[in-house]
Amino acid sequence: MSERFETRGEIGHSISGVRDQLAVQARVFTVAVGISVIVLGFLYYQYMGLAEKYADLQAAHARIEGQLEAAIASVAKVKVDTEQSRVDAQELKSLLEAALKPRAPSSASFPGWLGIKSDGAKEAKALIDQYKTPVWIYATSPTE
Repeated sequence: MSERFETRGEIGHSISGVRDQLAVQARVFTVAVGISVIVLGFLYYQYMGLAEKYADLQAAHARIEGQLEAAIASVAKVKVDTEQSRVDAQELKSLLEAALKPRAPSSASFPGWLGIKSDGAKEAKALIDQYKTPVWIYATSPTE
């Protein structure tokens, strides 16, 4: 395995061989370190670009979340307003129906005037004969 060196030349030659091997290994190591530095620099650049894009996405996400919350609040307000409008419409409808419902005539229908209920011409004739002056007769529609 190991040889014995006899002369100084052999020793010098073997040392120069080791020196050449170390120089080749140093060059390979230097190239490997250089490539590693370049690759790591590229990866760091990519990471920083991704970090910036991620921050932009986070900001956009927060903005969209805010818009969604505002839209949800608006929809809830519209829902409440719609429900209140339905209630108001029902109340208004019942008030209108009550106001438009024809009232049965009574003696107070025409203040200062006499009102009677008559189912035929005979009762009306009796009223006319009772007053001996021109008499106005107001009638309601038979369909009401």
